[in-house]
Amino acid sequence: MSDAASDATFTAKAERHPERLATAVRKQNGAWFTPLALALPTARRALAPLLERAGDAGLRIVDPAVGGGVFLRAALQVLTAAGWSAARATASLFGLDVDAEAARLAALSLQEAGAGDTATLAANVRAGDGLLELEAGSFDAVLTNPPWETLQSGPDAKARVAALRPRFHHQGRGKLYTYRLFVERALQLLRPGGRLGLIVPASLWFDRDAEPLRRLLLDGCEWQWLFGFTNQQKVFAIDSRYRFGVVVATKGGTTRSVQVAFGRTALADWAAPAPPHVPYERDELRALSPGSGAFVECDDRRDLDILRRMHRHGTPLVGPHGAFAWRQGDFNMTTDRGTFVLRERAEADGYRLAADGTFRCAGQPDLLPLYQGAMIHGLHPNAGAHAGGTGHDTAWQPPPQLDTLRPAFLVPARPWHADALRRSRARLVHRALSNATNERTMIACLLPDQPCGNSLGVLTPRLHGRTPLRALAAAAAVLSSLAYDWALRLRLGGTNLNSFVLADTVLPRLSVAAETELARLALQLAAILPWHAELWQQATDEGFGGDPPALDPALRRALTTRIDVLVGEAYGLSGGDVAWITRGCDQPAASLRGRALAALPAKGFWRVDRTLEPALRQPNRWRAAFTGR
Repeated sequence: MSDAASDATFTAKAERHPERLATAVRKQNGAWFTPLALALPTARRALAPLLERAGDAGLRIVDPAVGGGVFLRAALQVLTAAGWSAARATASLFGLDVDAEAARLAALSLQEAGAGDTATLAANVRAGDGLLELEAGSFDAVLTNPPWETLQSGPDAKARVAALRPRFHHQGRGKLYTYRLFVERALQLLRPGGRLGLIVPASLWFDRDAEPLRRLLLDGCEWQWLFGFTNQQKVFAIDSRYRFGVVVATKGGTTRSVQVAFGRTALADWAAPAPPHVPYERDELRALSPGSGAFVECDDRRDLDILRRMHRHGTPLVGPHGAFAWRQGDFNMTTDRGTFVLRERAEADGYRLAADGTFRCAGQPDLLPLYQGAMIHGLHPNAGAHAGGTGHDTAWQPPPQLDTLRPAFLVPARPWHADALRRSRARLVHRALSNATNERTMIACLLPDQPCGNSLGVLTPRLHGRTPLRALAAAAAVLSSLAYDWALRLRLGGTNLNSFVLADTVLPRLSVAAETELARLALQLAAILPWHAELWQQATDEGFGGDPPALDPALRRALTTRIDVLVGEAYGLSGGDVAWITRGCDQPAASLRGRALAALPAKGFWRVDRTLEPALRQPNRWRAAFTGR
């Protein structure tokens, strides 16, 4: 279809307007077309209670980031379907946009859709700044899909931030995000009892700096809906993995329960008369996320029930009352780069890996490997060898031999050893970047005292008891278990595994016998390299060494299953719980596509070992070993 044919109506022109903006302008204004199929059910749910009590009085409905006017057209449909005349409905609609052409097209598309008086539309739907204009407390409803960008750099950026900061008090720290400003602005604009229907990015329900807004919605509103989508069907012309959601709330009162859904892909789910959802109680939010107030992305009521039980059997991993302190590596890969030595260059100069894990060259200072996230896997200390490149172009591959250590960088050994007394003799590390839909979310390992880059998080015990290695090794086993991973991936919304996310997770309370067995298992799996002799000696000194390193794949699978069983028991899980957590994991690899794939849990473990026969996959081994519990 030609551009002329596709622009035969003002509505079509309004819908295509974002495509015609320069890329920089489009990003700065957050200009993306919102489909009516998303706006209409949002408007219906937001406006329904207002229509019930409106009587002969009018309503004031505003979109402070009106764009092409889709939300006002949706509101017009809802009002006229309720029997309102075109004139009465038109007089209820207001909209502003910083893009004057978008606002003009919005008004014209409303007129085309059956709205009334042109002069009224021109006065009510116009160019303007929805964050700074409009009278606070003067609207019955706010319907909008605001921009999702940060305030862009530019000649007026500082002045705009300076103008906005004093007017908004629930924005968290750091940069200002436009969507967060508009969420707070929506509540400013509403009268008591007014309703909002907003489209927001997923960070609203999990991001650290969105916590003040979540608290505002919970404490100052009756928050009714949080309905989350994944952009798999390209609702918006952005990455198909991007997640967004619909928020519907009433200003005033407090929230006792929110109806939530996450990971939906079909807009028809939201348009259904009774959308699929899980009731998420306010006290559950407090119990499961006491530090962040972040929502756990549950698929079913049972997810929350299992998590509540796990928390009752646990203690915080990190945070003020946590068992561990957390930091992001020892070296920053950007600011500390001047101290790094490329391993390939060092080897060209004569450096060789010694039996104690140090790189040595006669007459030259010793160098130590700098561990990065790609080098470890679950309780495996040498899963990735540097194959070339640096930064975003870094390539990794499996090492040719178990004891072939090929880090990208080396660091001077003398300063590291000089501070050894300040550190534990062993380290619990994990990949700092992850995803809830990866095969595994928590990738943790036990290491000797080795320097780490900032792609690894480092966990340090807060209390140094008489058996520090036993505590570290047992915790490494717990973090590597499927039970802990499942609880973590339900709450991970972004890609950063930092203290903010980890603070809401718990370690199970372990008996001495369980801690000792888990520590022994972790040591067998992780202390498998020649330079790990010190770990074995420390384990012997603490009374839990003795079993040999596990090198055989079948033995490693058996030990991993034993960890999963012990940790599941410590968390108080039942056989039914494990069956629920591992559902879908027995699917044949050939069936993991199309509709069969779409029916599986979005964050499920069906990805784990999926190239193996079902009986050999870790989730299925756990379920089989847990049968009858």
